[in-house]
Amino acid sequence: MKKENEKIEKALAAAYRDRTGPEPGEGWELSVMRSIRNIPDVPEKAPGPDLVGKLFWEICPAACAVIVFLAIASYRINVAPADDFARMVAPDNTIEMMLADTNG
Repeated sequence: MKKENEKIEKALAAAYRDRTGPEPGEGWELSVMRSIRNIPDVPEKAPGPDLVGKLFWEICPAACAVIVFLAIASYRINVAPADDFARMVAPDNTIEMMLADTNG
């Protein structure tokens, strides 16, 4: 195992010393930049779903504030008291009978 590692190290060191390749010059950089400029643009996706999601999160805090305000206002004003609700649901004589049964 140790001999194999030494062989690999020697081979890598020799390859590093013998690297005689052309260095990229100005012409190479210009050709690379030209090829990058010629790459076609990626088409953007439709803004529909992103726009709806963005609009939802912009409106959400205001909608929550309105819901909380209406809940507090309806609680303080007492929009549907129990006796009014009972009158809407049942006829008059039934309410009197229910009140008489619970009191007596």
